[in-house]
Amino acid sequence: MKHVHGTFRADPSVVINVAMDPSLERILLGVAHALFGNRLHLLRLTEIVRLGIKPDNEDGNMPLPAELDSELREQAINYVLTFLPEEIHPAIDQVKAEWLSPS
Repeated sequence: MKHVHGTFRADPSVVINVAMDPSLERILLGVAHALFGNRLHLLRLTEIVRLGIKPDNEDGNMPLPAELDSELREQAINYVLTFLPEEIHPAIDQVKAEWLSPS
């Protein structure tokens, strides 16, 4: 383990092949989904301000162009994958399509 700016990082040259406890996997997926939602919300708000999008008069929504929203979803997934251990990445890949679909 290496100490990097207040956090510990595993040595990437060490390969660990351990079956993850199902309860831990569910907890980490829940944390991953929360990180995804928070990051996506932040990215969307940033773009709404940057583009000067105003609320719709009928429903009050502030939709982004579909292509941009899709890109932001991908960025949010990449953000989550950056901060969670590689052991959980396969489980995230299984639910990724659901997270990336428009809400």
